[in-house]
Amino acid sequence: MTEPSRSDDGGAGSGGDPEPVTDGGSAAVDGRVSDLTAFLRERPRLRTLSIAGPPYGILVFFFAIPLLAMLVVSFQADQIGGAWTLGNYVDFLTSDTYLTVVWRTFLISVQVTAIVAAVGYALAYSIVRFSRRTTLLLLLVILPFWTSYIIRMYAWINILQSDGVLDSILNLVGLPAVGLLYTKTAVLIGFTYVWLPLAVLPFYASLTNLDGDLIEASKDLGAGPIRTFLSVTLPMTINGVITGIVLVFIPTFGSFITPRLLGGTNNVMIGMVIENQFKSAFNWPFGAAIGMVISVVVVALLLLATRFGGGLFGAGGETS
Repeated sequence: MTEPSRSDDGGAGSGGDPEPVTDGGSAAVDGRVSDLTAFLRERPRLRTLSIAGPPYGILVFFFAIPLLAMLVVSFQADQIGGAWTLGNYVDFLTSDTYLTVVWRTFLISVQVTAIVAAVGYALAYSIVRFSRRTTLLLLLVILPFWTSYIIRMYAWINILQSDGVLDSILNLVGLPAVGLLYTKTAVLIGFTYVWLPLAVLPFYASLTNLDGDLIEASKDLGAGPIRTFLSVTLPMTINGVITGIVLVFIPTFGSFITPRLLGGTNNVMIGMVIENQFKSAFNWPFGAAIGMVISVVVVALLLLATRFGGGLFGAGGETS
């Protein structure tokens, strides 16, 4: 006798596999997503707003509005809510003391940028051209970012101070102690250590896009290492170089922690002056005026870098 097919075994009587169970919730979600996508596709302006709106909103809320507030405060006398005046800008731009600090800040920023650019480019070039452990080396480059900025500065204080780690090592090898803390050299060392990873990363990104065959072709045509670098390597990676320079110069120009901890009172930079106006002198309008002047300088430098960099944040050397 033949057994009848059972209807509760998922179709076993017909020899087929059980039919899959449809998830009604997932289907409903997929349907809503499809409807939303179709809705946005038919309205390109709304689609652009939905994509670009949130980041632009963040920029406006956290950058444009505070900058506008600082601009308003900078035109007030002595304290917030005071009379409107241009005196804060006049006092700053006509003061030899403050202009000297700005000039010192500019020179230190240029020196730091030059040192970091030279060391960072050589390091990035070595990682790209001569090493197979690029991931490990890049990890070592960014490793300092895993430690607090302040802790790293106090570590350098311990190294550079009189009878510190550096002086102890020099004494062991028979050399005189140097006691670099609270000198310009200490400030340069601190800045170089802090900003070097910021320069290495864009340098590395631009060098990875460099075609090695172009370098070999230059050598085959009789060009030496220096001429090859100046005519092939540097032009093809110029955007990465400009990006690294900007990422180093601008934060150095406005920094106040490193010069305060490592340079003391003998190496005052403009960022320290702004901090003092807000935290010690409580002259917020004057500090805001100085901040606005520095902001204008920063924007001018960005525009200049964009003009000569041919696409500031591009990774390769092609100009847009």
